[in-house]
Amino acid sequence: MTLTVRLDRELERRLDSACKRQRTTKSEVVTRLVREYVAREPQLSAYEIAEKLGLIGCVEGGPRDIAARAKQYVRRAIRAQHRR
Repeated sequence: MTLTVRLDRELERRLDSACKRQRTTKSEVVTRLVREYVAREPQLSAYEIAEKLGLIGCVEGGPRDIAARAKQYVRRAIRAQHRR
């Protein structure tokens, strides 16, 4: 896959210089950095996602028909998240 990244002139100059010193390519450096970044991102469980959406833990004041209308509440919560 091809990815285009915009860097300011100074950062690009420094990246070029570092790549030459380390005898590597910009692509290899960016690929390594993206792998490291993605590896650090926490993987949420289904429970944690539902909790963040506010679907777990609403004992008082929550909808009484949540079991019967769960799909509607999930859709509504997901739409609300996308609007933020």
